[in-house]
Amino acid sequence: MSMSKQQIVGIGAGGVFLVVAGALGYMLFDAASARSEAEENLRDATDRFSQYNEAPVFASVKSIASVKSNATSYATWRETAVALAARGDMPPPPPEEPSVFKQRLQSEVRRMGALPGGVSGRLATPEFLFGFEQYLGESGVLPQPDDVPGLAVQLDAIAHAVDLFAKAGVLEVKSVVRRAVKAAADDDDVAAKRKKGKAKKQKTVKDDAPKPTCREYAFEVVARPPAVVEVLNLLSADVRFMVVKDLAFQETADEIVSRISAKETAESQAAAPTAGRRRRRGQPTLAEAEGGKATDKMGRLVVDPESDVSIQMSFTLAVYDFGRGVATGAQGQDAASVQLSTNTQEEK
Repeated sequence: MSMSKQQIVGIGAGGVFLVVAGALGYMLFDAASARSEAEENLRDATDRFSQYNEAPVFASVKSIASVKSNATSYATWRETAVALAARGDMPPPPPEEPSVFKQRLQSEVRRMGALPGGVSGRLATPEFLFGFEQYLGESGVLPQPDDVPGLAVQLDAIAHAVDLFAKAGVLEVKSVVRRAVKAAADDDDVAAKRKKGKAKKQKTVKDDAPKPTCREYAFEVVARPPAVVEVLNLLSADVRFMVVKDLAFQETADEIVSRISAKETAESQAAAPTAGRRRRRGQPTLAEAEGGKATDKMGRLVVDPESDVSIQMSFTLAVYDFGRGVATGAQGQDAASVQLSTNTQEEK
């Protein structure tokens, strides 16, 4: 069955219509997609513009230049501040064999214990080892070679603090505890944690820059009130960057109760029938019974800070090191060797 000419023309016209309709549909879809993409880009650009326009610092050429200038000023200020805080950094200790270090440790512990104090003229009892009980005494062991550098740093810090105690007039050092070393919190480290996941170009600290460390030592000392104030002043004004934490005070005796008891005892002895008007030879007066404290006309106690009851002070001393002590070079090590030789000769 053959198709007529009209049917052939109709089929051809229908095919052309389908092709033209498909092309128009694709063009409409492409135009709609381009419009959606353009609208999204416009919204993003508008949001960015609003963000910049409403920012506390307007993103102008002057503001950008000011931000760069502030970054330079901050870097200069930070370097100056770290250099000031690190002026007390000690150079790395020279290499030592464990046996040599132990001999030096014994000598330094004897020197610290013999400093002037209130324990028979000494700063500590003869058996006190200033936190190094693990390596000294009857059960002391030889330190491991890898532990010697850290122990040398701890010994230097403890000796420095004990020298300040003796200078301030501390009566006795009762306890020293060496705590584990930890990394010191740095402002750039905190900023790096906040910016975790962002581009590495935002980091402001070089990977090879020295990292600060902090070593903590727990001390318990006995001193009179003026010496307590002097200890805190010396620690605060020292060239090393040290922080006093967890400060606590405790009187070594209940002075109020002892004074009341002494006063009551003296009054009862004075009112006894055998006392009479005259005090027997060898009988203490009221002021003597109160520990040598004088009383005024109203019977009130006159306190003398120099003869007051001593105070037991406990605190944690955080000693920071910013890794700048290497700059002192061998000169600082030679000075330390000379000082050690001088101390050894003085002991002999």
